[in-house]
Amino acid sequence: MKINVNAVAFGFVQTRLTADATEAGTFDHGEHRIPLGIPGAVRERAAARIPLGRPATPAEAAGGIFLLCSPWSNFVHGQVLTVAGGQAEGMS
Repeated sequence: MKINVNAVAFGFVQTRLTADATEAGTFDHGEHRIPLGIPGAVRERAAARIPLGRPATPAEAAGGIFLLCSPWSNFVHGQVLTVAGGQAEGMS
């Protein structure tokens, strides 16, 4: 079998889960109300560690997936594509 396997490793992507905790709201799961978002100070520190200086938009994050789904990546195999704005280490 010839199976092409790749992965995408995302950095900080702006979603409702990573929005400012004071604005993100909650997610209701049955009887549980789960708060969304992260504290503003944590968001600022995380963005400061990204060389581009900001989190990715969902469309920018999807670009890595689009590339790996396109014929342009037919000979790319066994790779982890990091879509993180130049950030090399994880969010801490």
